[in-house]
Amino acid sequence: MSIKFFDFLKTEFNIDFNEKQRTAILQKYGPVLVLATPGSGKTTVLNAHIAYLIFNYNVNPENILALTFSKASAKDMNDRFYETYGGLIPDGIKFSTIHSFSYKIIRYYYYINRINYQLIEGNRSRYNKRSILQKIYRRVNRSNINDDKLDELSNSISFVKNLMINFKDINDYKFQAKNFDKIYKTYEDYKKNNEYNMILLDFDDMLIEANNILEKNQYILKKYQDQYKYVMMDEGQDTSLIQNKIIEKIALPKNNLFIVCDDDQSIYGFRGAQPKYLLDFKERYNDAKIIFMEQNYRSSKNIVDISNKVINNNSIRYPKMMFTVNPESGPIKIVKLKTEKEQLDYVVNSIKSDEYLDDIAILYRNNISGIGLAQKLYEEDISFYMKDYHRNFFSHWVLNDILNFVRFSYDDRSIPLLQAIYTKFDSYISKKELEFLKEQDVTKSVFDNLVKYPHMKAFKKRNLKRFKKDFKKLKRKSPLEAIRFIRYDLKYEERLEGYSELTGYSMENLRYILNTLEGISEDTYSMENFVDKLNNLKRIMHESRKNRKNGAVTLSTLHSSKGLEFKKVFIVDLIEGQIPTKESIKREAMGDSLALEEERRLCYVGMTRAKEKLEMLTVGYKNNEEVLSSRFIKEIEKCILENKKVSCSPSLKKDSIVRHKKFGLGMIKDINDSMIIIDFDKRGEKQLSIDMCIKRDLLEIIKLDC
Repeated sequence: MSIKFFDFLKTEFNIDFNEKQRTAILQKYGPVLVLATPGSGKTTVLNAHIAYLIFNYNVNPENILALTFSKASAKDMNDRFYETYGGLIPDGIKFSTIHSFSYKIIRYYYYINRINYQLIEGNRSRYNKRSILQKIYRRVNRSNINDDKLDELSNSISFVKNLMINFKDINDYKFQAKNFDKIYKTYEDYKKNNEYNMILLDFDDMLIEANNILEKNQYILKKYQDQYKYVMMDEGQDTSLIQNKIIEKIALPKNNLFIVCDDDQSIYGFRGAQPKYLLDFKERYNDAKIIFMEQNYRSSKNIVDISNKVINNNSIRYPKMMFTVNPESGPIKIVKLKTEKEQLDYVVNSIKSDEYLDDIAILYRNNISGIGLAQKLYEEDISFYMKDYHRNFFSHWVLNDILNFVRFSYDDRSIPLLQAIYTKFDSYISKKELEFLKEQDVTKSVFDNLVKYPHMKAFKKRNLKRFKKDFKKLKRKSPLEAIRFIRYDLKYEERLEGYSELTGYSMENLRYILNTLEGISEDTYSMENFVDKLNNLKRIMHESRKNRKNGAVTLSTLHSSKGLEFKKVFIVDLIEGQIPTKESIKREAMGDSLALEEERRLCYVGMTRAKEKLEMLTVGYKNNEEVLSSRFIKEIEKCILENKKVSCSPSLKKDSIVRHKKFGLGMIKDINDSMIIIDFDKRGEKQLSIDMCIKRDLLEIIKLDC
């Protein structure tokens, strides 16, 4: 019967499967875990498994529940299934996200129990989650919360719910938000008891409520168990503990549970997804079948071989050996550049000559990295597609601070503008002095009025007179000069460092925002021109969402790239502190390797998006500070050398930029058979033994293709 099924697929749809894929498709009963490496055809296999149950065993399509995490994945599963089998199989299969399925349970339960409820997600909602959290934060901490911190707070609440963390254990997790436990409890209480006399639900509450309903209401539990006799799960590595609990309940009692996943692509730890659930699958289900689908149909042999060796450095995983019969298509290229600007120039110049931009992706760790790329591509008239971008950037408080400094330089009589910035530079102005200002002549400079404050000390008067001159200077500067003047002369950046230490905010991100603003301000001649350029960039990035598959380069975070594939992939900003993050490095140093392993999985996901060409880029300086190449770059270089597939010897040449483990960055001035002379940025010229440098791995070449 099964042979006929595969013959049928080959004849009707020209679909052929390898032995492991066939083994997975033919599983009818019980729990099955299909571990599918990148490019192994997991969605095709899952859909064929569904078709097999319907064709060979007359399973009613309405008895099949196919779940995944994202709307895009659910739509992709549905579209691909009905594009192939739609002519033979009627509608009825439930392709859904876990959230959507959970919401269905809630709606039914609330309807029969006449419970009023309202979703609070999305800006359009009258009962808006963000505004509720803002008010609660203000009430608990007596201060306002900015957008970035609000996102962090919201993510922390989501993390608690997805991992089903008991309230009494919340403080063990050291969440960044001040008084997080009080905010969390107030938020949860408010959603149940509020002036609207209804239950308020956020996205994570859908999961919590659905799980509680299935746990407490046997009638509803049996209703869904009876309907969905076969439960499929795509992207199983992305599911959190609470999501898995829901799936487990629905699959009972027969446990016809078919999960397709890859623990090596589990990259959503911040959402509560962890590979541990998959690793414990056999303990949970003694009769479980585990099938390894390891053949990669996507990538060239060299990309598969190196990616496989990199992920093998992780220890918390199923041992797998991804392979391919695809030929090699040119070496993986590691490009080491000195600055972020050089990196931008390199990427843009590399793709200028490409005819098929749809086949190219530029991947990065953080959304904000896409802003500089978008600006550069726009300047070079290269079309791009950007699914997500750092929307908060264009309304970020750092940008508002810069604009307020400049506005104040044009009107130093404005008390409201002074109030907005007086703590952002070394003004030493007190609240009492601000109150004094409000009673003074509003037609005069605030600095002229402040020097009249009773008992004003002489040094403060001198400072105020100097600040008046500084702001006059600021008024005459170009946007780029103005930003630098605010950062360094007015010591705004120094103040930001103190603020970040106090709040736990990432100074690295704040500095990157300032550097991005500097990049955008280049070639602008006035602040009006600068603001116009910002607004234009925001519009272009927003409109770029229409450019998908329309002759455009794809810009994406590594997280959002999962499931995609391109002929050519650039991964940028591969530096320590970014990939992997500082936090993961810190935790690894303390003996906890979980976060670092997830960072390696993230790098692996990016690498395996590439079909033919993969370029990994790193820089020597980031945010005007010297940085180290990502340890993953070093792992890749080591793999390349061990493989002996690619020539990657340290070819030392005159004028090459190098980094010495002790002396830092420098340039090669001269070289002979045994000695090398390097002019180091901070240590001057040094004459070194080439043999010693190579044997002890002391030198790292900053421009190296391999």
